[in-house]
Amino acid sequence: MRRKLSGWLFCLALLGGLVTAHATTHLERMVLDLGGERFELEYAADPDDRRQGLMGRKRLPGGTGMLFDFPTGTQPAIWMRNMVISLDLVYIDDSGVIARIFPEVPPCPAMPCEIYHAQKALRFVLEVPAGTAQRLGLAVGQKLDLGALTDRPPPRR
Repeated sequence: MRRKLSGWLFCLALLGGLVTAHATTHLERMVLDLGGERFELEYAADPDDRRQGLMGRKRLPGGTGMLFDFPTGTQPAIWMRNMVISLDLVYIDDSGVIARIFPEVPPCPAMPCEIYHAQKALRFVLEVPAGTAQRLGLAVGQKLDLGALTDRPPPRR
């Protein structure tokens, strides 16, 4: 009986690991040059992926991040609920121009959480490790080369 229970617990743990791995690795990945450095970004373009974002991640290595792509007319609003790490939030318009930067945004351990709003409709939000925007010299008005991404139509939902 004990061996059978151990086998079931092992299977549940394995399944849990697969589900967690899927939740963090199924996203399309892209490589972009930001401030002269290569970044490998996860691309979140559907509502579930945007909602999950980097929530629950214990670390975000340098040279990595997540790029959120929003439908036309969206005024992005990001919060840090259920986050463990601090991030830089870079809001970018549909042509790749930085519209706003929220540097070193801390996690929100308890409600109410601050919401980081765009001032206007924007297409992208880039999340990178805290301190990255300053280190790379990113600034409002700067145009980022998003490659063929700006040629893709925005998500429909």
